[in-house]
Amino acid sequence: MTPADSKAIPQRSDIEDKYKWNLTELYENDAKWEEDYKRAQEMLGKAKGFAGRLADSPEILFDCLKLRSDVSLICDNLHFYAKRNADLDHRVSKYQSMTDRAAMLISQAGAAFSFVEPELLQIDDKRLKEMAQEFPKKDLYDFYIKELIRSRAHIRSAEIEELLAQSILVARGPSNVFTMLNDADMKYPSIKDEDGNEVRITKQRYAKFMESPVQRVRRDAHVALFSSYKEHINTIGASLSASINNDVFYSRARRYESSLHQALDAINVPVEVYHSLLDTTEKNLEGLHKWIELRRKILKLDKIYPYDLVCPLFPEENYEVSYEDAVKEVTQAVESLGENYTSNLKRAFDSNWVDVYETEGKASGAYSSSNYSTHPVVLMNYNDTIDNMFTLAHEMGHCMHSFYSNKNQPYPKAQYTIFVAEVASTLNEGLLLQHLLKKVTDDKKKLFLLNQHIDNTFGTYFNQVMYARFELMIHEEVERGGALSPDMLNEIWHELTRKYYGPALSMDDYIQYKWARIPHFYYTYYVYQYSTSYAASQAILDKFLKGEEGIIERYLQLLSSGGSDYPISQLETCGVDMTTAKPFEATIKLFEDQVNEVERLAL
Repeated sequence: MTPADSKAIPQRSDIEDKYKWNLTELYENDAKWEEDYKRAQEMLGKAKGFAGRLADSPEILFDCLKLRSDVSLICDNLHFYAKRNADLDHRVSKYQSMTDRAAMLISQAGAAFSFVEPELLQIDDKRLKEMAQEFPKKDLYDFYIKELIRSRAHIRSAEIEELLAQSILVARGPSNVFTMLNDADMKYPSIKDEDGNEVRITKQRYAKFMESPVQRVRRDAHVALFSSYKEHINTIGASLSASINNDVFYSRARRYESSLHQALDAINVPVEVYHSLLDTTEKNLEGLHKWIELRRKILKLDKIYPYDLVCPLFPEENYEVSYEDAVKEVTQAVESLGENYTSNLKRAFDSNWVDVYETEGKASGAYSSSNYSTHPVVLMNYNDTIDNMFTLAHEMGHCMHSFYSNKNQPYPKAQYTIFVAEVASTLNEGLLLQHLLKKVTDDKKKLFLLNQHIDNTFGTYFNQVMYARFELMIHEEVERGGALSPDMLNEIWHELTRKYYGPALSMDDYIQYKWARIPHFYYTYYVYQYSTSYAASQAILDKFLKGEEGIIERYLQLLSSGGSDYPISQLETCGVDMTTAKPFEATIKLFEDQVNEVERLAL
């Protein structure tokens, strides 16, 4: 069964197996998971045998680092299996409990090996480098040693490091509370769809209703969703405030100037990149303001509201896309990346790497999750929209990035940064758009696809810059000694919405609550990377379109480099310099040109 025509939310048992993950590839059953859990606990007991001995010889240091990597890999597997199963149905408490146990084990592992960095930092830089050169395998921990030396100033004593490691489990509390409220406990009212049918709102159905050509449906869905967040605004405000306080605590514990400095220093990105992104964009909002007004004119609305910002402007050219058709289009779109990439993408689609449809209790949205021992997986809540087809392309970009990274890097260097990850995902979206544009035979189709790309830039670049400004403002408020209240969060969001979207947008009573539904605010300074990555991917896409010699090989080299270098350097491999404003200015200029083209063709 596929749920495309069903008004009721399907149960997992209603979905055909070919549309579902097969997590037994990692653990045949829960009993095998328990065996690995016990094995990891036993391995942790060996950690203390290395304490105080790391400077004795390169062999002892290598063995300690290898043991930590081996434990980490098992912990990753345990958490992956439990969390993925939990995400398939948050009503099943067993897997939530297993997820919590895996998280606790990860915290225990961090505490067990917390002596490593403080002990290594008692060794001078020259000796550390010499020891690394004498490791039995020199390519496993070379980047780790380099990064350790760079971050020397922020590593604390062994006692403090142990306490910080043990505190991680407690620090997950705000995010866990929000996730359970947002995905499991919160219920939304019903509205009447375009045909007068009573339909209960879910987050996925809300997304589809936002694309409705009927403004009444969009408004009703908007009110239904955000009235539910309004009812829980005090709880959500408290959870977000606690999360921000966590960020500030850890930045101060590690002697950083601010939580922003800590977040960006983790991947060696200068804070100037963050400020350049925000400042450059905010100096160039005229094109975005023009787009909002142009939307109002094309939609023939007296006033344009927040729920009118993503519906297709040319609905007569819109069409539903089945999952099978989306797979076909995405596969064809990435053929320019070569046979190797395309064949591996087909393998992912054909081998249950994607859990496709929304079911009762399933985690909302979409994501890709990497597993070094088996393969990456993608969670979708596919609902036959063009937007979901682009989401599929996006998540498969992440998936293939993980696949190539895991294939070409040893486990300690396989995990790439989010800064680079979003390049792979948004480049796939760009390739899909170009693939679809090649099929255009008339201006109406071109308008529809230009609308799609403008909306992508609107959502992935401009919206995320606004979110990044919001995140910076609330962190700075706490760092100044202030407290975050729901009223303050509402006011900040309201004013930023007015600033970014401009005078053409009519504000309603519910837009101020939008911050409350965004889970990324619980991942410290995460959202800016969508914007920086989007700008980088547009620069790389331009190189593809111009046929720049060697760009395919350099791009695949980027995907295969994993976490073996810093992201700014990795992007330089493809000729993109993110320390300048040029990628941001070029992205904004392209957006403005496309807005002008839509205006020329549509009015």
